[in-house]
Amino acid sequence: MSNYIGATGEQAEEDKLLQAFAALTPADDPACPEARALVEQWQAHMAKYHDGCDNEKLLRMGRLYAADDRFAEMLDSYGDGTAHYIGEAILSYLGE
Repeated sequence: MSNYIGATGEQAEEDKLLQAFAALTPADDPACPEARALVEQWQAHMAKYHDGCDNEKLLRMGRLYAADDRFAEMLDSYGDGTAHYIGEAILSYLGE
């Protein structure tokens, strides 16, 4: 998705992570080690580019990704069910 002229490093990094989440969807359990590692990377990415990302912010994002169709529209462009999967992976990671 970020393979267009003018894409930023942030966009390229984000695309890589979202593609990795999509590759796990839906075959792998959102609590699997691979998903947990991606959640950690996602949290670090969000912290780097979006003024921090503590567990509370991550939790709010996870709930939005799992339930809000506005996020599904963009995130599911990486693969059907990606938004819900990321949300579930975040909630699992945080023990929710």
